[in-house]
Amino acid sequence: MPSTIELAARLSAVVDAQQEILAAVNDPDALMQVVATRLPDVVNSAGAAVALREGDALVVRAVSRHAPPVGTRIPLAGSAAGEAIREQRAIRCDDVNVDSRVESGAFRLFGIRSFIVAPMVDGVLQAFSTQPNAFGDLHAYTLQLLAGLTSAALMQAREAREHRASEQRYRMLFERNVAGVFRTTLDGRILDCNQALADSLGYASRDELLARDVWALYHERGDREQFLQQLQRNHALTNLRLHLKKKDGSSITGVVNVSMIPAEDGETHVLGTMVEESS
Repeated sequence: MPSTIELAARLSAVVDAQQEILAAVNDPDALMQVVATRLPDVVNSAGAAVALREGDALVVRAVSRHAPPVGTRIPLAGSAAGEAIREQRAIRCDDVNVDSRVESGAFRLFGIRSFIVAPMVDGVLQAFSTQPNAFGDLHAYTLQLLAGLTSAALMQAREAREHRASEQRYRMLFERNVAGVFRTTLDGRILDCNQALADSLGYASRDELLARDVWALYHERGDREQFLQQLQRNHALTNLRLHLKKKDGSSITGVVNVSMIPAEDGETHVLGTMVEESS
C-alpha cells in the first residue's frame, strides 16, 4: 500500500505534466510527444510511448528514452495493450520473458524487461523499465490518471486542428472565388470580403473596402433596409438583383446569392456572393 507521501508525489507530478500538456493542446503531435517525454518522470520509468489505434493494431506515435521506435505496430489481438483497451484498465507486465502476452525478443531488443500500459481514447500510454517487476499499483493508478488527461487533451487538440483546417479551406474558397464574396453583420459592418468584390466596387484593395460599412454601398438607405427585410423573411435569397454604389459614386447592378448564418459570438451574419450583371 503506497504511503500518503508517495501518493501526493505522484499526483504532484501529474499536475506538473498537465501544465505542459495543456500548453500543447492545439497540436496533437506535439501533445503526444510532451506526454511521452514527461511520462518517465511521472511513473519512474526508463522510457515511454504513446500509441494510437489504426485498424487491428496500435501504432507508436511518440516515444522517449528506452522504448520501441515511432512506427512500431502492436497487434490488438493477444497483446497486453489490446487487453488494456478491451478491459478499459491499466495492465502490468512484470517480466516480458515469462508473459505470454508479450513477444519478449522484440522487447529485449530495446532493453525492456517490464512495462505497464493504460488505455486512452483510440490508443494507449505505455511506460517501460529495464528491470523486471518495476511497477506497482500506484504506478498503474498514476498512468491511468495521466491517460485520462491525455485523452481529453487529444480530443481538444483534434477539434482545434479540424477547426483550423476548416478555416483554411474556407479562406481558400473565399479568396480564390471569381465572384465577389462577403460576410457582414445585420447592422452594417463588413467583416470580410475578397479582392474580387473590392474590384467590382472600384476599391483598390479589400482592406480599403473593409474600412467602410455596408450602408456606403447603397445609393439610398432604404435599399439596404428593404434587402434586409427580404432576407429576414426568407433566410436565404438567390439571384437577387441589387443596385449598388461604387467607390466613385457610379452604379453597379449585382446578382447576389446570400444567406443568414449563426455566428460564434451569438450574432447573425450575412454571407453571400455577388457577380456584376452583364450589360
